[in-house]
Amino acid sequence: MRYLSFTGVAMIICSLLSCQGSHEKMLKQFEQLKKEQSEQFKIVYAYTTYLSTARGIEPSEAIPLINELISYGRYAEARYCIDNLKRNGIQSCDLLALRGLCYYNETQPGLALKDLEEAIAGDPGNTRIQSIIDQVRGVDNGDAMNELLARARDLVSRGSYAESEALLDQVLMQDKANHGALYLKGLNRLHAAQYDSALHFMQFARSSEDLEQYSQYVSWIKQVLNGDRTIRDHPGSHTGYMQKSQALATMKMFEQAQSTLTAGLEVIPENMNLMLARALVWVQEGRVETARNYLFDLEMEGVAIDPALKQQILQGNQ
Repeated sequence: MRYLSFTGVAMIICSLLSCQGSHEKMLKQFEQLKKEQSEQFKIVYAYTTYLSTARGIEPSEAIPLINELISYGRYAEARYCIDNLKRNGIQSCDLLALRGLCYYNETQPGLALKDLEEAIAGDPGNTRIQSIIDQVRGVDNGDAMNELLARARDLVSRGSYAESEALLDQVLMQDKANHGALYLKGLNRLHAAQYDSALHFMQFARSSEDLEQYSQYVSWIKQVLNGDRTIRDHPGSHTGYMQKSQALATMKMFEQAQSTLTAGLEVIPENMNLMLARALVWVQEGRVETARNYLFDLEMEGVAIDPALKQQILQGNQ
């Protein structure tokens, strides 16, 4: 059996107490726990402590954390948090429905339906609650889930990441291990530069369905996080910036890749490796002329670039 050390418990509790009243700060604390690759029970402990003592948050802010507890299979902890949120005056029909979902997963269908029927009575047009009720009653809603996934996928492809989240939550309420929804959640986190959270969802997607695409993303995101660690530990070296930017470019996240290199050049001005890497990212994006003009401008400023290396970069070779 594993226990948090006294120091670990004290540090988490102090962080939670100091962040009361600031949900954004609390989310950053949770992201840091994930970034440090903390064991799941520590993350669950932090979520449970926060949600059970929160006072000034909205139900919509609590729901993603409750959903994550449910995705871990921590149904009792999720119910405990929902009950304490209610005691603190934070309640909604969606939270009540999530408690019903927890009861359902704990094989208590009577209690599940009681909560769900009360929730849908309070919000009759709520399709998320209705989909959970259908699931509990054994209604085959596979076609509806596929439609939700298709709509969410379309929104992600158009860059409407926030809008897609609500649809993905509906799918995961019905099937917490739906690998397609978990994958899209991971993409959303990537575009928000929440790399540790993106890794969590991609790993979960891979554990649900071992597809090569999911394994590739897990590997690429780990490279981004390794690059971040190298930048943090060795800020004067170009290595971390290069590793992170190339991993982002491989995932076709060219804007984030360029931002990484720009940040590196602010710390290490005129670093040749970083300057050439900028040109390479433009080539990878298909903007060869932008890269060519950039390299030409560097040469006009007196930067000596090996002609063979320049040609390799413009051909997309490192």
